[in-house]
Amino acid sequence: MDAVAKAHAIYTPASLSFYDLAVHGLSNRFAWRCPTSTITDLYQRHLSANHLEAAVGTGLFLDRAGTAFDRLVLLDINTHCLRVSARRLARFEPECREANLLEPLKLDLAPFSSVSLTYVLHCLPGSMAEKLVVLDHLKPLMAQDACLFGATILGDGVRPNGPARALFKVYNERGVFNNTEDSLAALTDGLNRHFARVKVEQRGLVALFAAR
Repeated sequence: MDAVAKAHAIYTPASLSFYDLAVHGLSNRFAWRCPTSTITDLYQRHLSANHLEAAVGTGLFLDRAGTAFDRLVLLDINTHCLRVSARRLARFEPECREANLLEPLKLDLAPFSSVSLTYVLHCLPGSMAEKLVVLDHLKPLMAQDACLFGATILGDGVRPNGPARALFKVYNERGVFNNTEDSLAALTDGLNRHFARVKVEQRGLVALFAAR
């Protein structure tokens, strides 16, 4: 729990005020080499009108995706992220739930047609196999043939440039990231153990995935 707390403690009202510029504007393009538009495209391909956002950030991808929702539920361990995202997405009247994805989700919610897990796994402590226990917790909330999709920043088997190496060092030392052993192969193997149909692709240091 200490490691989990460290991973999301950085997301304060102050840091979230410039998160979009720092992460979506700069880091995605210049350090992770996966432009924000690439992840937005992933959302546009897989979002449904009945959607669960498992870890919300600032809600930017949902805001930009151009999808209308019949039901939108925002789930996060961090109340600041939930508040910022709920304000941004107020036009969709989202429902907010506070929960830790590494623990069983005791949520009385009807199944969702899509679930996103974006920029979450690289923050969670443990090996990739240990992190992917979140799939065991999310699958009971998914309807038959629902799509789980998202993105994560890889730390193993990649070639980071100077800015990425600097960010990796700072983030992993502070516990914001826990991705030094996260590889594309481990992610793909874990997804295949949970789903029948899996697609994983790499853009820069980012793995983009969709599974049913």
